[in-house]
Amino acid sequence: MLAMPVHASVVTVGDARFPAVLQDDSGRTLELKGAGLARYALFIRVYGAGLYGPQGVPAQGLLEQDERKRLEIEYFVDIEASDLARAADTILERQLEPALLQALAPRIDRLHDAYRPVRPGDRYVMEYLPGHGTELRLNGETLVTIEGRDFARAYFGIWLGDRPLSSSLRDALLGSGHGR
Repeated sequence: MLAMPVHASVVTVGDARFPAVLQDDSGRTLELKGAGLARYALFIRVYGAGLYGPQGVPAQGLLEQDERKRLEIEYFVDIEASDLARAADTILERQLEPALLQALAPRIDRLHDAYRPVRPGDRYVMEYLPGHGTELRLNGETLVTIEGRDFARAYFGIWLGDRPLSSSLRDALLGSGHGR
């Protein structure tokens, strides 16, 4: 499942670099759909993010479709694991109906329990593989795999949903903004 760059084309966001195309060990490729910068209080660069999906699948369809998708986030500042979980909870509560949030809560808690603090240069990868689940990796180490397409849709929605963490970051990830 380890994805490797297949050629030198790279998009740079802040200090983070995202290869335009990744290829896994089975020869399947993912293309960079978009990349953007997350900021706090407009001036503090928190992280650069890149969204990958299968070639030929529009970025705007990735959230709804049962397609492989990969979000890479490289951090520029220190963040505690509890702060990552708290921010995710805030967005999930804003986006999801209470019944769905309650149904997903045990899986959300499992993912949040796997979070580790990050330092500048650390990279989280969240990758959904149809039929397998959503893997969370930090600097290449798999921390947890969470089952369910419903979980993937809800959690990727933090960045890609109708009421995301940041509309400008969402638009950049979907290739329709200027988040660099």
